[in-house]
Amino acid sequence: MSGGSDIQSSIPTIDLLTLLLFCTLWLGYGPVARWIGRGSINTGLHSVRVLWMRAMLRRDNRIVDSALIGHVVHSASFFASTSLIAIGALLGVLTGLDRLQPAIDGLAIGAPVSRQLLEIKVLLPVAVLVHGLFKLTWSLRQLNYTVALLGAAPAEPPTAQRRAAVATAIGGVLSSAILTFNDGIRSYYFAIAGLAWLAGPGWLAGAAVWLVAVLLHRQIGSKVSRQFKAARAVVEAEHGADDSRLVQKD
Repeated sequence: MSGGSDIQSSIPTIDLLTLLLFCTLWLGYGPVARWIGRGSINTGLHSVRVLWMRAMLRRDNRIVDSALIGHVVHSASFFASTSLIAIGALLGVLTGLDRLQPAIDGLAIGAPVSRQLLEIKVLLPVAVLVHGLFKLTWSLRQLNYTVALLGAAPAEPPTAQRRAAVATAIGGVLSSAILTFNDGIRSYYFAIAGLAWLAGPGWLAGAAVWLVAVLLHRQIGSKVSRQFKAARAVVEAEHGADDSRLVQKD
């Protein structure tokens, strides 16, 4: 109990409240963005992936589909490796805080902070990146499951119902993998926002709120979101009535 009270006493109330706001925005963004539903690009992509799997089942040559999945696998592997490097670099900063603290105190607005609070501030982006690393590695596992399902996908099933069932199943696994991958990529954004805490709690709050506003704008209010909705409608129409009913189920 004394250890918890010591940590709490080392963080000023304004910093603690700002940290809680940051964690709420960081961990809550994904569920809220998915709750928005079909208005966001990422959620709308699920039905596009199902239609992609539907088209894949009609093709004899599936090299292009495998190459597209492989590209995502390589991207997830790259970002997972980069996360390890970034985590190692930030942990290295902790060992040199004695030399860096004067420079960091010069960045901060207000009175210099204690060594313990400074360590907590550096550990915040580390925690965000570690969380993102777990997301990225879990995404890699799910992509491997998708690759196996893609390889096992049968030739075009004879009935529309069976085609829909296979496409929905594989598309669902792929969408889960990509959504997890997006969560991992987002950790980079929030880790950078977390570094703003070094300049003071106001900077952390401002960076977190600004970041969430930018991400939501990209998903539901940007020019590309409008273009995506229009393109998605055309793609769904080209796939025909049977596939449109498939899309409406997501």
